[in-house]
Amino acid sequence: MKVFLGEFVCGGGFSNAAVDSIEESLRHEGAAMLSALACDLSEVCQLSVPIDPRFDLSLPDCERHPVSGPNSPWGDWARAAQGCDAAIVIAPEKDGILAKAVGMLRAAGVQVFAGSGDFLRVASDKQQTARAFLAAGVPHPTTFLPSDPRSIGRLHFCDRFIVKPRDGCGTEAVFVFDDLDEAMNTATDNDLVQGYVAGMPASVAVIVDRGELVVLPAVSQDISLDDCLYRGGRGPLANELQRRAAALAQCAIGALPSYAHGFVGLDLVLGEHASEDVVIEINPRLTTSYVGLRQMVAGNLGARLLGLQCGPVQCKLGVDEVHWTRDGRVWVGETPVQNA
Repeated sequence: MKVFLGEFVCGGGFSNAAVDSIEESLRHEGAAMLSALACDLSEVCQLSVPIDPRFDLSLPDCERHPVSGPNSPWGDWARAAQGCDAAIVIAPEKDGILAKAVGMLRAAGVQVFAGSGDFLRVASDKQQTARAFLAAGVPHPTTFLPSDPRSIGRLHFCDRFIVKPRDGCGTEAVFVFDDLDEAMNTATDNDLVQGYVAGMPASVAVIVDRGELVVLPAVSQDISLDDCLYRGGRGPLANELQRRAAALAQCAIGALPSYAHGFVGLDLVLGEHASEDVVIEINPRLTTSYVGLRQMVAGNLGARLLGLQCGPVQCKLGVDEVHWTRDGRVWVGETPVQNA
């Protein structure tokens, strides 16, 4: 089996920009995800990987396809995907980048492990996600566009407020405010205003294949309120929190249009009680937590993503034994491990 593995940042998505102008978190997280997934996939298939030659990447044996030049990488990606049986794309949903990559590869006749166009459209737009959650009764923070006059009354019940891009990725351009007026005045037409929900920032990932949803171990997220940056994570969570996270994941995936496929990550806040749990957003792609998850579960997580391994997920480590940083450094207990 031959698989195309494309990661946007390392795969030429910024080939028309100077390397030092690319946001550091994007470079580090992209390289970490690409390296970890390539390591797993190389054990079960041949890999074809587009690479921006300016990046010094540690990858297993694979076909490397240099991508450079002022134009978009899609032509180079299509050529690198020729002859491949399947494709996995790691790309930000911002500006429709993920949807463009998936659509281009599907138009070239390659099976892509990603959701349908409708699923990607709704999951990539935080306002549409909020509407889908509201209609399906999925617990979600109070969310409004700043131009919606109903927002003032509903948000006054919140103690703090989040302003974030409607079309954003991760913790990019996310700000916390204590004053509603300040939050509303700061928000642009492209932002959302959300009520802040206290609790443990967490995430849970699922792998969806032919309608079957496999829930991976839930983990906590290290996110600082001072700068709203994701710094890494730790897991697995205790069993009760695992059950609560899994229930949220199933409700959230079911609320969105058909069909989900491949790796999907969900950001959560888990409260003191289950009734206080909420889903924050859905990431319709691989997330940085993969670098830690692959250390927690028995078997090859990349093979499971391709449908080559099945059955219940077995977590082989105890609570909070694995922790990682956003740049891909991972520890099991106090012992550092290599992801590739």
